[in-house]
Amino acid sequence: MEAIKSAIDRALIAAEQAKSSMDAATRRISTGRKINAAADDPARWASTRQARSIDGHLQAVNAGLETAAISIRGADQAMAAIEEHIDQMIEVVKLFPPYPEGDNSEERIKMLRSFNGIRRLIDQLTIPPNDDLGQAILSDPASNDVPDSWPVIVNEQGDVKTIRRQEVHTGPTGLNIPELTEADLTENGQAGGPLSRQKLDDIAANLEHAKAILRQRRDALGSDAAAIARVKTSNAEAADFHKAYAEKLEAADINETAAQVTSIQLKQSLALESLGSITSMRSELVALLT
Repeated sequence: MEAIKSAIDRALIAAEQAKSSMDAATRRISTGRKINAAADDPARWASTRQARSIDGHLQAVNAGLETAAISIRGADQAMAAIEEHIDQMIEVVKLFPPYPEGDNSEERIKMLRSFNGIRRLIDQLTIPPNDDLGQAILSDPASNDVPDSWPVIVNEQGDVKTIRRQEVHTGPTGLNIPELTEADLTENGQAGGPLSRQKLDDIAANLEHAKAILRQRRDALGSDAAAIARVKTSNAEAADFHKAYAEKLEAADINETAAQVTSIQLKQSLALESLGSITSMRSELVALLT
């Protein structure tokens, strides 16, 4: 009787193992993954979790980099607009006094309004709201409470790329384009005084110098943009690698799993058949003994 009991226990264990294997195989077929839990394969499960974690982290880093890149593109577009405004200011100065109207009080007022009006347009492009990094990059630190640089995480290790302020406002630390008054146009420095061609030439030369500074700082910002683009590409490639690695570890061979199901079903059937035979044998033995 003890031998029959032992045989029944073994048959029950075999049936339970077959059921467990069948459950795992069914999960693989339904999910397309051969690793759905740590119990399936602890080592591979840990590897896939790590790979997916790296993939997720790199995607988050790239999201931050994209935000910085958008701000830099906005700053670059503003710089392009500022250069157009400077060219307009240069034209205003070089074409004064107008022909045939000549130099008179009314034309001086028109010229100053035009020059200073364009200058205000430049300032409007460099005065940031609180949430605009693009304009903050261009702004005057004396006129707003924003930092001089912005650290941006660039990779999985937490390395930082620093985006520095590129001041292109009209103030002294930017492009240094002061507002004009009539006194800035005359030989004696007095309103109504005789027009000074030399002062007009100096104003135009200062605007050309401002344009050169603008281009230098735009190039520096372009270098930051190029560095961010390179890092983003590298991160995306690394993220794709880790994602593909995790998917490869997890992916189930459906044909192989289907074959395993057939084998498990056979084992399950044999275990149940064996259990039935042993139970029947036990009943017959009990009947003989009673």
